[in-house]
Amino acid sequence: NDFALGPAAEEEVRRAHSLWKRPAIAVYTRRSLAVDLTALPLRPAERMAVAADIAPEYSLLEVPAPAAGSAISAAGFKPSFKPLGLSELPLATGQLVAIDAEFIAVSEEVTRRGKRGANVVVKPARLALARVSCVRGQGPHHGEAFVDSYIAQAEPVVDYLTRFSGLRPGDLDPSVSPHHITTMKAAYLKLRQLVDAGCVFVGHGLKKDFEMINMRVPPEQVLDTVELFWAPGKRRISLRFLAFHMCEIHMSNRLHDTHDSIEDARTALQIYDKYVELRAQGQAVLDAAIDELYRVGREMSWEVPDAPDRR
Repeated sequence: NDFALGPAAEEEVRRAHSLWKRPAIAVYTRRSLAVDLTALPLRPAERMAVAADIAPEYSLLEVPAPAAGSAISAAGFKPSFKPLGLSELPLATGQLVAIDAEFIAVSEEVTRRGKRGANVVVKPARLALARVSCVRGQGPHHGEAFVDSYIAQAEPVVDYLTRFSGLRPGDLDPSVSPHHITTMKAAYLKLRQLVDAGCVFVGHGLKKDFEMINMRVPPEQVLDTVELFWAPGKRRISLRFLAFHMCEIHMSNRLHDTHDSIEDARTALQIYDKYVELRAQGQAVLDAAIDELYRVGREMSWEVPDAPDRR
């Protein structure tokens, strides 16, 4: 987790401040503690209730009012998501949730000149979670977002990576942002509730996303469209091309050379629905569809043509 432990003088420790150093603590526990905790009769629904009681911002059931001093008033705030309703609880084990996350850089990469004159990356840029969106994968509100958290950063942002994240300066600043701003802790706890409830996450490239979020999700709770439409020994296919070929979708955010996590999550869900449809017709039909996907991809050099209304 990018931690290096070593001795430090007391004077150095006391100079820690939020702009360059974040205090941390190493915790040691008994090996049997994990067993003891699993024996606790605290069910997922109860954990969700406990989280909501601690603070409204941890709840999946309501949209916290904008913070004082934010750019939007409580009366004028129109969230980009609809929280879960009481009729949608308790979340059932295996319930589908489509998810996508966006990241920004909080430190620049460090390079040096190599022996042959090319730049060699000594230390990659450090990324931080900046936005996470969750979309209902089933039920009457199928395809509708219930989490869309923009996360205030504890460190200065050095690059918003707009082409990849869709985020721009001001999006994460409560004083000017028109979005629902929350803390890293609140976003993490919302995701933790979904994992603990046994929800199954649908998305594209989720392994990397969960690693960046620093959250372990059991493999049986992950349905990654990267893997579902992958032929061993061949390239993995982008979300945009899968959407175009399998679902005849032109992703609007890609047309503007950017990203939007709600659209990406919703598109991954549509691709998964297509996978389920093909699989229901038999493995031979699914395999033929994947073979055709690769054939068309090679012919098109994996490029998606412009949407008809942009030609």
